[in-house]
Amino acid sequence: MFSQRLYGYSLCMKDQYLIGESGASGQAVDLYLALKSRNFPLVLEYFDGHKQVDMAMPGKLYIEVNGPYHPADRQTMKDLSHAVYSLERKIPTIIISNALLDNPRTFDHVVNELSKACRMMLKPENVYSFTAAPPLTAAQLQ
Repeated sequence: MFSQRLYGYSLCMKDQYLIGESGASGQAVDLYLALKSRNFPLVLEYFDGHKQVDMAMPGKLYIEVNGPYHPADRQTMKDLSHAVYSLERKIPTIIISNALLDNPRTFDHVVNELSKACRMMLKPENVYSFTAAPPLTAAQLQ
């Protein structure tokens, strides 16, 4: 199967097309597929209304894959602006270096750690606990 040879995963034609058209880097696609194989509801090349994010659990978590270089001043300002935008909406952003994704051992570690983060983001936000007071005695009611 073509997608098995190319991506290492069996994908339907629709998913192959979406990945091909996304413009995502090879490392971002590899990471996306590894996390999707663990059944996390991620979107590749997600536009949050402000900026394109490499992958996201919309409204919960952003994951960016960056190269080992320092971007130009203009890009740095855009990244800072997006970081503030994410903070305002209380959406954590995890930035992963390409170098970590190039080595199979560190790639597996990154996938395991990001899986923990994804699981945390999927937990219900409001966990309420209730305790019941013992019934009042006749003496307390007087």
